[in-house]
Amino acid sequence: MTPDSTKHNPSPEYLRELIERAGVSQRGAARLLGISERPMRRYLSKKDRERAPYLVQFGLECLAGAR
Repeated sequence: MTPDSTKHNPSPEYLRELIERAGVSQRGAARLLGISERPMRRYLSKKDRERAPYLVQFGLECLAGAR
């Protein structure tokens, strides 16, 4: 995969879909990406308005594609 930040989609639904396709838990995804669980939970929360950076999205896309 080649990174392309013009395709940034930080929606919690999309990120959850990537985690599901990767076959890992939220905790496992955070660990594999090298981030703590707290920001991962915020990125996946529909109520929290903190957007996931593109780097997190790309990492999840890579995990989902590798499984």
